[in-house]
Amino acid sequence: MGTENHNVVSFKGNTLAKGTHGVIVAIYCTKKGTTGAKLEIINGLLATDPVEFEVYGEDIQSVFNINRRLENGIFLKITAGTGTPASDAEWIAVFK
Repeated sequence: MGTENHNVVSFKGNTLAKGTHGVIVAIYCTKKGTTGAKLEIINGLLATDPVEFEVYGEDIQSVFNINRRLENGIFLKITAGTGTPASDAEWIAVFK
């Protein structure tokens, strides 16, 4: 990672990671969520833009070497799981 220019964002709510084209490098679920908790990686600036892929947050995990280019921006949308209380997972995204 020393030769690349990576950015990192830690979040537990919807967030715009990058407003222009970028590349998702890795996604880490750092806190387990309830059943059905997931992160939608969106190619755009809004939560209503097209979803490129999803990562479930029902357990702590690392998804790396993704290297998926998103042309219209990187929006990270959390979908809450079910349960009482409906707690969301917590995430870290690495992008460039």
